[in-house]
Amino acid sequence: MRRTPLRRGFTLREMFAVITIIGVLLALVVPAIRIARESARRSECERNLKMTGIALLNYHDTFSMFPMGAMHSGPNPNGEPPSEAGLGPAWWFGVSPFYCYRSLYDRIVETQKPGVAKPRQFHADDMLAAGVSLNGIVEHYMHCPSSSLPLTETPAGPIHLPTYVGIAGGCDIDPNSQDYRVPAGAASGLVAPNTDRIYHNQRKGTGAAAGGIVTSSGMLPPCQHVRLEDCTDGIANTMIVAEQSDWLRDHSRPSSQRYHGDPGWTVGGTGAGGGWLSGTRRVDPVPQVVTPGGPPAIWGGDCWNIATVRYPPNYKRVMGATPLPGCSENHGINNPLQSAHAGGLFVGMADGSVQFMSETTDLAVLLRLAIRDDSK
Repeated sequence: MRRTPLRRGFTLREMFAVITIIGVLLALVVPAIRIARESARRSECERNLKMTGIALLNYHDTFSMFPMGAMHSGPNPNGEPPSEAGLGPAWWFGVSPFYCYRSLYDRIVETQKPGVAKPRQFHADDMLAAGVSLNGIVEHYMHCPSSSLPLTETPAGPIHLPTYVGIAGGCDIDPNSQDYRVPAGAASGLVAPNTDRIYHNQRKGTGAAAGGIVTSSGMLPPCQHVRLEDCTDGIANTMIVAEQSDWLRDHSRPSSQRYHGDPGWTVGGTGAGGGWLSGTRRVDPVPQVVTPGGPPAIWGGDCWNIATVRYPPNYKRVMGATPLPGCSENHGINNPLQSAHAGGLFVGMADGSVQFMSETTDLAVLLRLAIRDDSK
């Protein structure tokens, strides 16, 4: 009689060896998958900024100027405009037809005509009142795929929050400028640029956030159109858009509190301001300064979707009980350019190209890229 030999199973030692090998393989494969996914997200973010730069250039080709970075909802039919008007659109609105969003653009324009519900107001609530629903409309080209910031103001809308910001300009390139002096009672954290090549803004005003500074030395300033010929530094050497795609942090390191770092959120969810649509209520351009290198002129405009560079790249610890000057979740005109990418952020140049800006980039270099005419 023939006997079938018994099959020997795994010993406990062999089973542990197999589990160990599988664990080692997973330890090698999982980070590689994460790296591959982040690489794909970085590429998509770069493409988003590339598309945005091309849309801005197409706008310039059509109108021989770039859109205002933020504008009011005028014109004022009574002649000389007041210092403030209804909330107007940001530059995103002007370039939306060049992203194949012409139908949405036309519907919103229609609400701005006399006789419709709440005319000359651009924030989300008034769009809804006028019959234009922005709920569920998420323009993914406005949002960095690596960002964990929310896509919309509230879980269901009403408006998409962008993670890319237009460059209004930069603060003075001068280590002795008052732009980098900490006001009494404010949190410290301002770092002055280290350079002997001085540049002083001729137009510089106060922002709505405490200690904020708005300049018009960039490509997308508020209440002002800029042309390619105004960029004397060269369009390949000047930023026009950049990332603000990560959470801001408390400058007190023990705190784990996170704050919105995107350029379009408004405190409290819906309301007058916020989202990709909103610009400013100011009707006058940034005022001239009295003394170059001195304090900004009184202006006080709240602006969305634009930034005046004042802090180094990827500098995120600016919030807290007393935010650093010019920083705010709502209208932080000096909120730092920063991203969720490791080591830096993407910036779009005025010629349509995109560069990765290392977080170790010197502040003076970043300011020169933000300012269109500092080499005069």
